[in-house]
Amino acid sequence: MKVELIDYTDDPAFVISYAARTCYNSWDKDTLNNRPTFIKGLIKSGHETPLEFAHTMWKISGISRVCQNQIVRHRIASYCVLSERYVDVSKAECVLPVKVLETTDASYNLVKQCKDLYKKLIESDVPKEDARMLLPQGLETTMCVDMNFRSLRHFLKLRLDKHAQWEIRAVAREIYLTCLEKWPWLVEDLKCE
Repeated sequence: MKVELIDYTDDPAFVISYAARTCYNSWDKDTLNNRPTFIKGLIKSGHETPLEFAHTMWKISGISRVCQNQIVRHRIASYCVLSERYVDVSKAECVLPVKVLETTDASYNLVKQCKDLYKKLIESDVPKEDARMLLPQGLETTMCVDMNFRSLRHFLKLRLDKHAQWEIRAVAREIYLTCLEKWPWLVEDLKCE
């Protein structure tokens, strides 16, 4: 799995602070140094609407379709996902949980059989969009995700939780660590185990 920050609002603290200060008509109180504290105060008070003015774009690769399906449940975000309808995925790897691999070799053999059958079908001119129906949910995929900072915080709150599935928790942890490095004021109140 790989998580990369591709693009983001150039000066998110300014954009968020400017939007919030519109609510209070307090632009005269804005300084470069007080923005992080001001934004932390907004978050603490629950006034997170100004966070919607700053955006991030992430490339997430090497995750399963299962994990991708969990990510796209987050409604206030934009997605582009590798299309199995058009792309030959016969060489894609499969994400298998460690516990499954420790328990049996049968899962690896089943994945191989599915991929071999997929390849035979597309070589026989069966459309990729039909042949993909036989592929396992664990097949690796790549996606781009665009989230504003408010949606990003919501995603992290839900997906860093110990009850979230291990794979999406790993994605959330990578995003959290990147945010903590770039914008500590945005995520330092969140728990990451």
